[in-house]
Parts: sequence; C-alpha cells; structure tokens
Amino acid sequence: MSNEFSASPASMNFEDVSDLAAIVESAHNGIVLVDRSGKILVFNRAALGMVNKRGHDVLGRNIQEVFPEVWADMRQIVGTGSPQLARQVTINGIDIITNRTPIWRAGEVSGVLSIFQDISEYEKVLAELESYKQLNEEMDVIINSSYDGLWICDHEGRVMRVNHASEKMSGVKEAEVLGRRMEELVAEGLFDKSATLEVLKNQTAVTLIQRLKDGRHILVTGNPVMDQRGNIRLVVVNARDISELNRLHAELEESRALKEKYHSELNHLHRSQKINSKIVIRSASMQRVFDTAMRIARVDSSVLITGESGVGKGLIARLIHEASARAEGSLIHINCGTIPENLIEAELFGYEKGAFTGALQQGKAGYFELAEGGTLFLDEIGELPLALQVKLLHFLETNEVVRIGSTRSRKINARILTATNRNLERMVADGGFRKDLFFRLKVVPLAIPPLRERVDDIPPLIHFFLEKFNRKCGFQKTVSSAAVDCLRHYPYPGNIRELANLVEQLVVLTPGDRIDFDDLPGTVRRGGQGPCRLVPNGPENLKQLVQDVERQVIVSALKACGTLRSAARQLGIDHSTLSRKMKRYGIIDGALLHRGE
Repeated sequence: MSNEFSASPASMNFEDVSDLAAIVESAHNGIVLVDRSGKILVFNRAALGMVNKRGHDVLGRNIQEVFPEVWADMRQIVGTGSPQLARQVTINGIDIITNRTPIWRAGEVSGVLSIFQDISEYEKVLAELESYKQLNEEMDVIINSSYDGLWICDHEGRVMRVNHASEKMSGVKEAEVLGRRMEELVAEGLFDKSATLEVLKNQTAVTLIQRLKDGRHILVTGNPVMDQRGNIRLVVVNARDISELNRLHAELEESRALKEKYHSELNHLHRSQKINSKIVIRSASMQRVFDTAMRIARVDSSVLITGESGVGKGLIARLIHEASARAEGSLIHINCGTIPENLIEAELFGYEKGAFTGALQQGKAGYFELAEGGTLFLDEIGELPLALQVKLLHFLETNEVVRIGSTRSRKINARILTATNRNLERMVADGGFRKDLFFRLKVVPLAIPPLRERVDDIPPLIHFFLEKFNRKCGFQKTVSSAAVDCLRHYPYPGNIRELANLVEQLVVLTPGDRIDFDDLPGTVRRGGQGPCRLVPNGPENLKQLVQDVERQVIVSALKACGTLRSAARQLGIDHSTLSRKMKRYGIIDGALLHRGE
C-alpha cells in the first residue's frame, strides 16, 4: 500500500480493504470512510491533498477531532440512514461539494462514505458550460439574424441547421428537413439543384442559381469547412433571394430607359425648336410637312422627299439630319444629276488602288463611306443609272458597300435620304427606275407642296429674304404692301428659289429704299394680279377680261402639266395654238422656265 494512502480496516472488519484502498487511491475525487463512531478508516491521496494533511495526521482519529464541522452531518446519516447529496461545506477554508452515503452492513449503518471535490473545479466546469451555452446562444442569434439564408450540412450532406431566413425564403421548416440528406430534398423538388452536393462533389466552394418549387430563383454559395486532415467536415451554404434584386434591376433598367427616352425627347424638342426658329412657316400645309419631318428625324427609316424644283427639298433633308441623333455626323449632299454617268459609281462607292486608268494611287473612299455616322442625301435620285440602282438597293438592305476593284465589303452606318422632282411611279412603269428600289426608298414619303399652294408663306418669306439681302448688300430697303400683295399672287414656277432670286434682284436693282409695285418685273405684275376677275376693275371691256382669264388658265395648265404638249392636251387645243397664245400673253419665259425644271 502506498505511503500516501492511509486506511485502518480493523474497526470495520472489511476483508478486502486492501483492494478497496487500491481502487479509491486512483480516484480523482476525495474519498473518506468513517465508521459509525466517526473513526476515520480511509482518507485517500486526493482528499489529503485537498485539506493539506498527511495520512498519519488523520488515519485512525475521530473525524470530530480533525474536522469537527462535518461530524454533525455524518452522525445524522448514521442515525437516519439517509444520504446527503451535493452538500456544500467548508473544510480548513476550502469550499467543497460532497456526496455522503451510509454503509449498510447486517441491516444497520456501519459507516459513512464521503466523496467530495473542490468546488472551484465545479465552478470552473460550470463557467465553461455557461460560456459554451452563451456562445451557442450568440451563434443562434447571429445565424437567425442573418438576412441571407444559411444551411449547414455535415460531410454526408445531412441537414444540421437551417436559419429563419432560409425557412422564410424556401417555405421549408427546419424541423421538416433536419437530419435529412440533400439528395432526398432535391428529389422531392424543394429545389432543382444543391450547392451542398456540388461542394461535396468538387471539394471546393461553389456558387449557382437555384430554382425553388414556387419558381423563384435564389443565389446560393456553398463553402466547405475542413478538418485537420483536410477532409470536409461541414458545408455552409449562403442563400439570397434574387427575385427582388431582379425586380429592382428591371425597375432600374426601366427607369434608365425612361430617363433616356425623356432625355432624347427633350433633345429632340430642343433641336426642333432651334430648327423651327431658323425657318419660315405660316401655312398649315407646310407646318404639317415640318412636323412630319421632325417625327421622321427620330428614326433611321429611308425617306423619299418629292416636290417641284425649288420647293426646298434640300432644306427639309438638312432639317431631318439636324433634328436626328446623327446631327453630330456629316450630311453629305449629292446631286445625282450633276455627276457624269461614267464617274458616278466611283464617286458614290469609291475605288481601290489601280481600279481603272486615272484612278488615284492610294484609292478613294466614296460618299457612302464619307457619310459614316451621318446622313447621305441623294438628290435627284431619278437620275441614278439603273446599274447603280442595284448597288444602292444592296446597301439599303445590308448597309454594305464594295469599292470598285475590291472584293471586300465594308459595313457603313449611314442614313439615306433621297429626293426627286420627277414622277418615279411613272418611271417605274416605263422601266426607267427599279420597282423594288422605289418601294425601298419610299418607306416614308414626304411630299412638299409648291409655293403657289401655300401663299400664306409668301409674305414672311419675302421679308426673310429682304432682310437677308439687305444685310448682304448693306441696304435698308423696304417693300410696300401693294408689291407684297402682287408678289403673293404670282405663281412662282421656280418656287422658293425663284422668290429668293426675285427679292435679291429687287434689292439690287430698285433705285430707292422702297420697293413698290412698279418696281416689280412685268411678268410678275401680269402674273400676280390675283385670281380671275370676272368684274371689271377700271376701264376694261369684256375682251380684256376674257384675255386675263385665258392667260391665267394657260398658266395654271402649264404649272399642273409641266410641259407644253401635256398642257395642250389638257386644254384640248393644238400644241402650236398654245404656243401662239403663250407668246401673245407674254408667258413664254415662264413656261420655258417651268418646262426646263
């Protein structure tokens, strides 16, 4: 028996007390055995260490002598036979907690066994337990306070934790899935795929879009938690409902589109107002043309502008360009009737080095390429040769051009505007213009009425040109109301161009500072005396009135038909008869001017 262990079995007559001593000596807790009289029979090493005693100081002595504070409780156990559990006492200033039980022998209590431990160890354990409990509560609070959903699974994919956010997001309660494998949940259709399974499969973090059973989509990221040997111990999956994000993104895109639309509308309105301040419009028919042109400017559709020569087709084309999103790009204005037929293809589409004799060594870009990002205005499109009409149609359908001498096509971002004073429908019928190209150009037709059909525009145009040429020539001339009234009724075969030239002529040639009726050219005075007068306005006889009416009818027929022969057929007279009447009434120049447009 160890020197540190003290036992005296004599008074209790235990046969195997030596075996008992070996057992209790190895115990961590203090063990004390006393007989019914209080004599100490066993006091193990742990007990000696707690009370700072040695074996010979206590063994065989009465516990009342050594530890009087505990004998009263032990004597009560001897008397009643009832144990005392978790009893807290202080021995030699040390707080201990003890369990005391009676030793029964032959039907009576023969002694008391006390097993005790320093209470500080219990307090330490309790403190650790409380710390773990608090940490666990904090983790629960953190996990359940997360806005994102959290799923925690073990290395086999079994669900260990599901936070409140995940329950709300997926509609699945934690109790319903706890301990279940993720394969089962996927098979049941709770979601279409599992980030946990992908993490276990790939042994790395995984992010994917998961579709729930109600059709919503969530963004999930699974992260593995490794043990010390590098094996996956846990899988933590973070989930976020992106349905709301998708909705917010859609609303944001809608707001951006709306903002861009308003910005575009404001820019277009600003450009339209700016453009409107530069032009002169009073008639309702021309206002409709202008409004249509501003609407056309918002899109890149092909526009065919028609009207007599001099009505302002080029001006309308420029207004469309300036009011469009291409206003920062170039406006290339090409008159197809002024370029020789043998050069027009090279001018429009360009050519490569050495494409033909006389070509530039470095080649040359055509007008289509020069219009990149802007607008190409093809005036007098009716004069375009049939062979080039095919290439123009190809561009309109593909936005591609091929230079002469090249096999490589070039993508061009340019808008096409066209104009003509010819009847393209008649040219299509006569085979002078391609039918498919005509309909491709006429996506948006825009017809400009002649000046004679919008007489309300004439007075403001007169004053506009008068101010313009006064500045140009350094004059300050004015025009009388009688002159304006006469000019207002003149038919203007040359339209606005003729009016501008006439006003410039009057500014330059009129000797005084006031332009009056008598300063107007004779043809203007005769053609600008207003509509047919059926009642004499002075010393005029019936013959003079008939001549005035006949003259105005002839002028109207010439304006409507465009040629002498057509006008003669409409009037039901011979061509030679019409020529003689025109010469008699002094309208030959006007007819020739009109016929030559």
